[in-house]
Amino acid sequence: MTNDLLATLSVDGCFTLVNPAWESALGWTRSELLSRPLVEFVHPDDVDQTLVCLLSGSRHEAELENFTNRFRHRDGQWRSLAWSGRCDGEVWFLAARDVTERQTLERRALQALYDPLTELPNRVLLMDRTRQALSRLQRSDALVALIFIDLDRFKVVNDRYGHGVGDDVLTAVAERLGELMRDSDTVARLGGDEFVILAEDLESEAEALALAERVLGALQRPIPVGRTEVSMPASVGISLSADHTADPEAMLREADVAMYRAKGAGGHRLELFGESLRAEASAQLEIEERLLHALPRSELRLTYQPIVALAGGRAIGCEALLRWHPDECEGATLEELLPSTFLPRAGESDLILQIGEWVLEAACAQADAWRRAGITIPVSVNVSERELVDADLAERVSAALARFRLPGPALCIEVSEEAVVHDLERAKSALTSVRRLGVVTALDNFGRVQPSLNLTRNLPLDMLKLDRNLIESFDRDRTTRAMVAATIALAKEAGLTAVAVGIETHKQLALARELGCTVGQGFLLHRPDLPHRVRLTGALTDVTSAPWRPRVRLGQGERRR
Repeated sequence: MTNDLLATLSVDGCFTLVNPAWESALGWTRSELLSRPLVEFVHPDDVDQTLVCLLSGSRHEAELENFTNRFRHRDGQWRSLAWSGRCDGEVWFLAARDVTERQTLERRALQALYDPLTELPNRVLLMDRTRQALSRLQRSDALVALIFIDLDRFKVVNDRYGHGVGDDVLTAVAERLGELMRDSDTVARLGGDEFVILAEDLESEAEALALAERVLGALQRPIPVGRTEVSMPASVGISLSADHTADPEAMLREADVAMYRAKGAGGHRLELFGESLRAEASAQLEIEERLLHALPRSELRLTYQPIVALAGGRAIGCEALLRWHPDECEGATLEELLPSTFLPRAGESDLILQIGEWVLEAACAQADAWRRAGITIPVSVNVSERELVDADLAERVSAALARFRLPGPALCIEVSEEAVVHDLERAKSALTSVRRLGVVTALDNFGRVQPSLNLTRNLPLDMLKLDRNLIESFDRDRTTRAMVAATIALAKEAGLTAVAVGIETHKQLALARELGCTVGQGFLLHRPDLPHRVRLTGALTDVTSAPWRPRVRLGQGERRR
């Protein structure tokens, strides 16, 4: 007995004969099908195409092969039928098969291999195609290249115009990259604003560099956005291989490292992965491996730096700052052990969530110890972008407060400007939930990238911390000074506390006061230190005394707070 749905139809679309399989597959009885035209069971969007196919057999011999339409089941659901058959000019002899499940599986397979927004291959398919391209090198002397593309200004555009426009920009970038490619090349989207081109059968390194230059030029051309236009300069990293045994994932990491080198050099440029970058990547990988053992070996610790009222030097808060002191780290430079270096590496994996949870617990434990000693100022904890958007931040904060029986105002959650602009809505939701607990919220590094006063209006904030680069330069740059003055005035108008971060000289302190800033943080006021050496009561320092000098010499690149 066949599972096919067999039928004969007149050319005007009326059933004249159906087999029993129709009843079991679609629920309709044979008498119901024979009494009604076929199109009454066909999805409205498929009716016209179905009639055209049927009428093609009117007084002519015709064939139908793998024609698919949607047919209504008796329960109201739509089932996809694939039809085959022939017509002798008067009667269609047809066989149909239910392919609904097969289509569902095909759609799932496509979703697993393609980016839903741009319909470009995703990372999984890219790596498979790269593996195949490398295997073909056994039969040729060609090169395979992975060209990693990161848009330099996408976050700014996304923040200014919204996610809808951001999606339009990504789609336009995908189309523009596709126009540059040969038939043998692959353009893939890894996610966010990251794209990768797989180019094979290249004759030379110069050919790969020329393709990357064309990419830079194409993305620099304006892209229409509503009533305006934006350009999308990019940072590009290139990895090349002539070895058929090369690892696609390793090539992608190399291209990624080269892209970050290009971005670090100012962006809108390309970088080819070579021996110097290979050594740098190897050192970074070694740091990452050591960092994996940092928590179980108790190598991480917190130092604390007071946040100070500039009138009188009284501490109004204290920021927990992460430090890493590995037991064995020969060859590691001081810069590699600074949070600004190792935390971004941890941020590429779930390790950042583990570190963040430990920091929150340790800071709350210290806040509890200080409260029991009669010191009731909030302790600030920095939260990474991953914690802000990937983890249930409010739930973790609530649990930590409850564990140490702390009131909400005993804790301040700080998020950087860079972290919130990536996904403003999710950041707003997370901070709103945290603030409902009574926890203080602060925007850190304000002005590091491109100061956006919209952030202060759109986010639930209590404190605005001016980036140290602004404080370092406002004593010699009038434009920066005017911007700092305007920001401080805005903060006051919005009911926010503006904090001048990085005060290291008496001139900076005097200017901060002159511009109306009442709160500061920096080495002139108090250096970060271990809890038992941090003074949080009384005047922390006599800021009118002789010029400040650090008690220990900092290594090159150490970040002062």
